[in-house]
Amino acid sequence: MKHGIGILRALAFSAVAASIIGFAAYAGTVTGYDLPDDTLGADGIVVLTGDQGRLTAGAQLLQDGRSGHLLISGVHPSVTTEELRAHTSLSDAQFTCCVELGRQATDTVGNARETAQWVRANGYQRLIIVTSDYHLPRSLIEMDMVMPDIEFIPYPVRTTPPWRNPRAARLWVQEYAKYTTVWIGRALFPAAGDVS
Repeated sequence: MKHGIGILRALAFSAVAASIIGFAAYAGTVTGYDLPDDTLGADGIVVLTGDQGRLTAGAQLLQDGRSGHLLISGVHPSVTTEELRAHTSLSDAQFTCCVELGRQATDTVGNARETAQWVRANGYQRLIIVTSDYHLPRSLIEMDMVMPDIEFIPYPVRTTPPWRNPRAARLWVQEYAKYTTVWIGRALFPAAGDVS
């Protein structure tokens, strides 16, 4: 009996230790993302809706000439085009000519599928992916699973690190759990590269 309890304790300790080490590695990846070089352009810019700052960053990249095409993925059906444009610094002309709204995606998997459809329709090869820093690792895996031949340039929108705010810590831990699940799934089931 005591031997069995000892094994369970050892397994529990190992699981906790692995989780802590894994989260530390994840946090290191997140904080290690650098903004891409100012001269690095792309066929398209993709903004994944969510935290504040993502739309502003994507619009600024468009204005800076990093690409002439911007997809905002995961736009809620109730949000009007004018409301969305008001959250960017883009003029009506810029928004009309260069921005496409994706309203089908409701999660990160949906963002990847919506982006893949946009890529196939336009023949793009290189994308700048704009999302919150903690969301980038999982987003890039999901994107690569459906578009293995596309080059992705991560563009992190900085958020409060977990060691500065309990709410941020909870958010990062939740995202780490999702990332781990997707990472394991990717390891077990390699990208198919075909999305209908």
